[in-house]
Amino acid sequence: MEGSSNSNCEGKNPKKTIKQNRQPSKDHILRKRRPQKPERGDTVIYVSTKTPTKALLERCAKLINKGENELTIYCLGAAIQRGILLALKICEQHVTFSIHTNTFSTELLDDLEPATDDADYSIQRRCNSALKIRVFRTNPL
Repeated sequence: MEGSSNSNCEGKNPKKTIKQNRQPSKDHILRKRRPQKPERGDTVIYVSTKTPTKALLERCAKLINKGENELTIYCLGAAIQRGILLALKICEQHVTFSIHTNTFSTELLDDLEPATDDADYSIQRRCNSALKIRVFRTNPL
């Protein structure tokens, strides 16, 4: 979902209500959903704060050694710094590669599950910054 995603989720399930920037109270349990992945494929890398950078770098090196000319790196929120460092390390190790970046914000959904019988099930929307890094081979002059 590149670009600002302002999809209207209301009306899909009448039992669920969607709240904008609602903080969970003592009546609700916050369950964060996994973010949607805009692309899938062998050359698409998703960076998180939990995956070691060394493992991601080795995965990218394997793809480059196989002959891939372009890699796409997606990172969200706190993982943006790790994604930038990964792209820079790739370009440092493989000098024929360049970087192109796009910033965007993505909509994240959280479930607010009722902790008591009086509370209703609801969904919380929030936005988070994201970065798409295109690492591609350039022909040396």
